[in-house]
Amino acid sequence: MTDPSAPEQAHATALPDPAARAPAGVRLIASDVDGTLLHDWQPIPAPTVAAIRDCLSAGIPFVPVTGRPLRWLAPIHASVPELGPVICANGSIVYDLAQARVLTAHTVDGAVLRDFVGLVRERMPAAVLGFETLTGLLLEPGFRTRFPADATWIDPADSPEVRDVVKVILRTGSRDSDAILAQVREVIGPVLHATHSNPRNGLVELSANGVTKARTLAAWCTEAGITADQVAAFGDMPNDIEMLEWAGHSYAMANGHPDVLAAADGIAPAVLDGGIAEVLRTIAARR
Repeated sequence: MTDPSAPEQAHATALPDPAARAPAGVRLIASDVDGTLLHDWQPIPAPTVAAIRDCLSAGIPFVPVTGRPLRWLAPIHASVPELGPVICANGSIVYDLAQARVLTAHTVDGAVLRDFVGLVRERMPAAVLGFETLTGLLLEPGFRTRFPADATWIDPADSPEVRDVVKVILRTGSRDSDAILAQVREVIGPVLHATHSNPRNGLVELSANGVTKARTLAAWCTEAGITADQVAAFGDMPNDIEMLEWAGHSYAMANGHPDVLAAADGIAPAVLDGGIAEVLRTIAARR
């Protein structure tokens, strides 16, 4: 879950023209939201909205693929009401923006959750947990959040029994997300899929084992008869890496995490430098 209060990464330099490399024949565009479509909880910039609409008019679906939970999707719908499905919670949910309903959800098994909480209590005693569920956010006392009014505060003793969890979130007091992620992966092994969406907010996000943006996007595309080589994907953080590696055409944002820059085929300008708008316009024109 991206922390919109955190600053962006430093911009990469000496970018080639990403629009010049935009592919023809794209049948679907998948894009991360925070740090990719928009900056710091602001609306999607008007040129990017116009470019999304160019793609829709050309018959190319535009699917937001985000770490955001259900309760943070309204601003996306407000910016582009024409959008339909969005993949959120790092692939745990497919949600129809137009109809305001959950289409599919991958929740964490109750026994798996109990085992995970037990491991964390034993090996990461400084950790504080939160739980994104299908009905809202549950947080243990001491969990730092920008939006405390969104949360229901729970007794840590009740955490293993929380139900309908689509994403677990974890903090330790450190703001080094990369270091915390490495520690979490060492502690839990393959119990859950761990990632993060901001290197400096100290928040690690965990979904059911195997659930990623890429896996859910691939399933959605298969149902639509779209292959990976017909997909262009955009992202900026480690929770986007699997999606960028899966898509036939991938772009990391210039303001992105180094691991994301290394995983993508091309680099798009940072959001504040125009973002993905020009690449989208070129893809639409080449359709």
